[in-house]
Amino acid sequence: MYQDTATVTVSAEHWGREAEAVDNSGVNVSLETLSPGVFKAHFNGQLDAPEEPTHVCITLSNGLAYYGPITGGEARPEGGWLSFECDMVEPELL
Repeated sequence: MYQDTATVTVSAEHWGREAEAVDNSGVNVSLETLSPGVFKAHFNGQLDAPEEPTHVCITLSNGLAYYGPITGGEARPEGGWLSFECDMVEPELL
């Protein structure tokens, strides 16, 4: 599992509405591959996000960005996770 401090941008991108995005900087994340093209990001604390979020972009400290539609997730005060589709290199190979 790849670990880094990243900027996590959570956005709501709905057809016919203006997109909203909220940046969360300095988030400790762990990235793993669930299946080809589907990743899971674990994070500490809670992320700020717009209502009805649809996409996530995780920008790593090395500049690589993992972006895609959210497929699942869980948020608790101590932390949570988001799964999302993405066609980037598997984080385990970084």
